[in-house]
Amino acid sequence: MGDYAQTLKKFQYQLACRSQAPCANKDEADLSSKQAAEEVWARVAMNRQLLDHMDSWTAKFRNWINETILVPLVQEIESVSTQMRRMGCPELQIGEASITSLKQAALVKAPLIPTLNTIVQYLDLTPNQEYLFERIKELSQGGCMSSFRWNRGGDFKGRKWDTDLPTDSAIIMHVFCTYLDSRLPPHPKYPDGKTFTSQHFVQTPNKPDVTNENVFCIYQSAINPPHYELIYQRHVYNLPKGRNNMFHTLLMFLYIIKTKESGMLGDGLGAEGIVVISTLDMHAPLSFR
Repeated sequence: MGDYAQTLKKFQYQLACRSQAPCANKDEADLSSKQAAEEVWARVAMNRQLLDHMDSWTAKFRNWINETILVPLVQEIESVSTQMRRMGCPELQIGEASITSLKQAALVKAPLIPTLNTIVQYLDLTPNQEYLFERIKELSQGGCMSSFRWNRGGDFKGRKWDTDLPTDSAIIMHVFCTYLDSRLPPHPKYPDGKTFTSQHFVQTPNKPDVTNENVFCIYQSAINPPHYELIYQRHVYNLPKGRNNMFHTLLMFLYIIKTKESGMLGDGLGAEGIVVISTLDMHAPLSFR
């Protein structure tokens, strides 16, 4: 520091402020006006000052996903892989074995490794299990998903991310929906256990029935780049595009559950899990036990 002391004295340190002028390197979300978001939120909340909390809510939500879902998931995956090696099944290492092999192992070895079936649900997103597991590990590091890239993913085996791999948004949406599947009680209409996903998540090319007043779902209307909308009581809530679109859509979903649905979904099934999240006082851990 001594070598630069005189140079540093020439400069005055100031707190950085958020620029109001758009820059050429800002993504679509930054270019979207605050007024556009306010207009969407005004349709579900009378308080226009709600947006003042959005940055804080988004940060807390990202941290909650990391601590509640990603970190415990990685820990359990590593534990199960260790158990597999000890049982003489090194070919069933998570991140190396195919999802089909893991599903079969979950059935055969359920008495010995009961958590494997739960893990498989989180991994059932892409055939490329090696990339998925490595990316989940990367996202779980750094506390607040600092490596998250909304419209792409991470580099893989020396090559840049491409659209044959899921975006980080797709991964986070999948683990979030899977987490809520595990929080809701079994439903006879959904024997695969995807009680939440089947009712409250729709992905293009499928389309939600907007004319049905009972439809309340997150709709992914575009894959690359990913874009999400919210369908509630025959209305489409389309928040600005970009890096925070998924998080803000999920926050609006949870906000509606809390303020308009008494903290419950449907007929009250799974109210406990939903209420914990919708309060934004997020302390409910992911448990595999």
